[in-house]
Amino acid sequence: MINEERKFCYRITHIDNLPLLLQNGIVNKNHPKACDDYIEIGNPEIIDVRSNYPVKINNYGMIGEYVPFYFTAKSIMLYNIITGYWHPIVPRRNRNEILVIRCLIEHLATLSRWFFTDGQGNDMSSRHYNDFANLDAIDWKCIQNCDFTKSDGDFDRPRRYQAEFLVHHEVPIDNIESLIVFNKTAEIFANQILNENNINLTLHINPQYFF
Repeated sequence: MINEERKFCYRITHIDNLPLLLQNGIVNKNHPKACDDYIEIGNPEIIDVRSNYPVKINNYGMIGEYVPFYFTAKSIMLYNIITGYWHPIVPRRNRNEILVIRCLIEHLATLSRWFFTDGQGNDMSSRHYNDFANLDAIDWKCIQNCDFTKSDGDFDRPRRYQAEFLVHHEVPIDNIESLIVFNKTAEIFANQILNENNINLTLHINPQYFF
């Protein structure tokens, strides 16, 4: 079961982005520190839509101003990336190309502005919250059991599975709890970059975080 204690959130990136991550922290695509060399692995159509989709909390701006995390490492986007389900719109990648960034929710909540959702952030049906009293609005059962199927007629489950935690503008690397990779090859590569930058971040191999 992933995120059994409900205390983590996760973000995926291409492992070649690690030097930029260590240099600039995690930033959204419109941030002044955003770099043209950053390798995008998500769906560009969704990214563009979110730039103009308002947060459903007064004076919180647009979703595109935020850095998004999921409550599971095994996101539907990761499934699409590894399986090639939406290729070529979402290019297929090998598992050892993916770096999982894991953060503690309570640490991210110390940053200037954040909110979370009970489903995909830019879906009209999803609600947005900035009070942890509403964390039970998230469908933890489907998230923890990696269940985003709709074969049983629950066509809303994929939306709920994609509940998000979003942080305004940027997340400094001090707020990263650990990094996770698929295998030893990826671990050696990531460790070399960490050592070259004299950065001490916990790095794990955990193939269970990957489809």
